[in-house]
Amino acid sequence: MSKIENSTGNQKDIHSVWKSNIDNFYSSVEKSIPQFHQAATNLFQEYVRTLNNLASSTIDISREFATKTGIKSSLSEATLGVLRDSAEKLNRSFDVQTRMSIASIDAVQHNIKTWNENSTAFANITKSLTNSLILPFNSKI
Repeated sequence: MSKIENSTGNQKDIHSVWKSNIDNFYSSVEKSIPQFHQAATNLFQEYVRTLNNLASSTIDISREFATKTGIKSSLSEATLGVLRDSAEKLNRSFDVQTRMSIASIDAVQHNIKTWNENSTAFANITKSLTNSLILPFNSKI
């Protein structure tokens, strides 16, 4: 058995302990991702419900005030058309922003995956280079 094989199997050396701790840390991180995702989703849904409730309440209060005070709230067809067009454009804009955000997230994820694959290949090349540099100096390996 070589010195390198012996040291990687020894749980008392710094590299084995470090590797074990890092593996445990990232295992915990990976296990927490679904919980974090669910919590963030729940928070966003509650935020949207709250804003919707606020908007609906504001409209109801305004309608009640207008009715009780006798303020006319009817609009001309031209004004209704402008409001409908504005709402439609706002919805289209939100849809485009959503698609662009998802595409950006997908691109970032792809870039991170590529970086991860390249870093693994780089680590393997570095390991091979290290072994080839050590081999002439240590005939026991």
